[in-house]
Amino acid sequence: MKTVWYESGEDYTPCAAVRKTVFVEEQGYTLDEEFDEYDKSCPHLVILDGDVPVAAGRLVLLADGTAKLGRIAVLKAYRGRHLGAAVVEALLARAKEAGAKRAYVSAQSYAVPFYNKFGFREYGAEFLDGRIPHRDMDMQM
Repeated sequence: MKTVWYESGEDYTPCAAVRKTVFVEEQGYTLDEEFDEYDKSCPHLVILDGDVPVAAGRLVLLADGTAKLGRIAVLKAYRGRHLGAAVVEALLARAKEAGAKRAYVSAQSYAVPFYNKFGFREYGAEFLDGRIPHRDMDMQM
């Protein structure tokens, strides 16, 4: 497995392929819901198995010192191999390097225990994003 970063403005097609498979094809989000204005201006991370993209995530650095981790996805055939954890760890490390003081994620509710392991704590009420329940979570860095 190999980790590759795509910087702001670079072609992040391998990351987009993972996200399209997981969020659009599996979970039913539309392309317009999945891909937004942040995609062109933030770094993206992909984990490759050979030349095949199998996990991805992105990091949005906000002006207030908050790092927003998002679009974290792992292909179904690769789940259970700790690739999601590898993506989160890499995003958090990059956020710390950039001087972020706080990390934030809008987690699908079933994934709250996963993010708790990294120190994220939920706040606010559960809400729907598309048709999927989510919880906002954050942590101090």
